[in-house]
Amino acid sequence: MSIEIFVFVIAAFATFFNNALHWYTQVTTYPLLSWVGQTEFVSFHKEYERRLPFSIYAPYTLLMFSTLLLIFFHPAEIELEWVFMLLILNASIMVVSLVFAVPIHSRLDRQGYSDKAGIRGLMRYNSVRFIASSTSSIIMLYLTMRLMMN
Repeated sequence: MSIEIFVFVIAAFATFFNNALHWYTQVTTYPLLSWVGQTEFVSFHKEYERRLPFSIYAPYTLLMFSTLLLIFFHPAEIELEWVFMLLILNASIMVVSLVFAVPIHSRLDRQGYSDKAGIRGLMRYNSVRFIASSTSSIIMLYLTMRLMMN
């Protein structure tokens, strides 16, 4: 297997995995935050955040690193424009997270309880991340099919 195919396979895996994480966050994680009792919320939320490095940050780092590597090591059948499109979509996930979701999580920690507006905000911003990751997945699926047909 060439380095280009190896990097592509890693990027494809990371793309699909991160898309699944955003789906799970949208339909399970964030909706369940509103079910946590107010007295338990702070400890629950802190435990949730403690688990983020392994469950969210590591897969996202792999996604970004492998997408960046695709700039230098991409199969000849894949034009560089597709790689830049993936990079922009994947980077937008971080921008939305840092600019919109992190402040809501910080506010929920400070106030010590969940509120419906905060949960709705998290779900709204995650839906933007989910759309970006779904678009990346569709592009990656298209590119995978192109590679398989050659």
